[in-house]
Amino acid sequence: MNVGSIIKYYRTKKGMTQTELAEGICSISHLSKIETNMYSANEETVGLLLDKLGLQLDEIADNLAELKEILQEFISSVFMRDTATMDTLFEEMMKKEDYFETSEYVNLFHLYKYRYFLNKADLKEAQVQLKILQRLKTTFDPIESNILTFFSGFHYTITEKTEEAIKALNKFLENPLPVGGQWVGEAYYLLARAHVSMNQNEAGLIFSKKAYDIFMNESNFSRQIHSQTIIGISYMRLNLYNEAIAIYKPLLQNTRMFFRDSLYAGVLVNYGRCLHMSKQYGKAQKYLDEALELAEPYTESHAVGLLIWLENVQKNRKVNKQWHSRVQLLKESYKETYGKYYYHYSTYLEKLEFSQLEGVKYAVKWLYPYLVKHQNYGDAREIIEVIIDYYNEIGDFTKTKEFYDQWRLLIEKERIYYG
Repeated sequence: MNVGSIIKYYRTKKGMTQTELAEGICSISHLSKIETNMYSANEETVGLLLDKLGLQLDEIADNLAELKEILQEFISSVFMRDTATMDTLFEEMMKKEDYFETSEYVNLFHLYKYRYFLNKADLKEAQVQLKILQRLKTTFDPIESNILTFFSGFHYTITEKTEEAIKALNKFLENPLPVGGQWVGEAYYLLARAHVSMNQNEAGLIFSKKAYDIFMNESNFSRQIHSQTIIGISYMRLNLYNEAIAIYKPLLQNTRMFFRDSLYAGVLVNYGRCLHMSKQYGKAQKYLDEALELAEPYTESHAVGLLIWLENVQKNRKVNKQWHSRVQLLKESYKETYGKYYYHYSTYLEKLEFSQLEGVKYAVKWLYPYLVKHQNYGDAREIIEVIIDYYNEIGDFTKTKEFYDQWRLLIEKERIYYG
């Protein structure tokens, strides 16, 4: 317990000067050293100072225990995805900000503020908080240092710096220290997402299964659902469609019953994509139609569903006026929100519908380079396979070899494993 910091906090709060508090007890310089924790005062001096402030040591200990409990409940609400409780506890933390600043929990307070802003996707405030943490780093103990490493990994995932995220999360897992199963489960889950985003699906499958097992033990139902979703995606991308479908069927039921307003539409999209990839286009259409009815317009879930719907209709050779209106919707409505990913994809599909040559030319010039630049290696591989098939069909074997060599490089990237 940093009694000196607490004495300074309450002295300042009561509007007392050091001269007033020290009078009759100790010298002003002695009090100054106590308040800056440069000197451990004897119990008698501490007792006299606390009496003058109207405090009891037991009361201070209770207050510190309350701060610790708030922090523990806050981080638990973050991991349990309980946003209402998280927001309430954050407000409570901020009301006690001055007290946190003087306590031994000051570092955790700022670390958890950082995680809160990341959860809220408030990257501006998160960056401000990160600068504070960089100044505090010299006072961190090993646990606090590793928590910062973990939170930095999370920061990298939401800013799409995938390789940096993988390295940071693996560094955390080298020595997770006694922070609890939820932390390790969350690290495994974030690693699974990162690997899947780079089309390293075997690694994604390994980490998502590890995360699922931990979340089962921790009774974190929401994260169980998220982990199962990654397991399903990994199976699907590994062309293990039966295994993926076996995951998606209970996922559909559970999300429809318990997460209809939040997760159900996303699971419908993923299941529809699984059916699409296994060439069950008619069956996929049913689930994708339902997903688009439920997904909130102008959300990423809606955009992903719209893109897969367009691909599925095109593959099923049932392009109509609705397809053309929806390709324009995807092209114009999402380019500002989600960058040029959907713009390039919708333009590619539109040109491909008009002419295979025009579609491939657009893919070569714009879509494929964009996907590689932004590390969307799974999508890039699908597109380059279309390009290779086209040049092979028309007998341009020079181009076929050029893009086949690039395809091999993508395969190598999939095999990178930061384990």
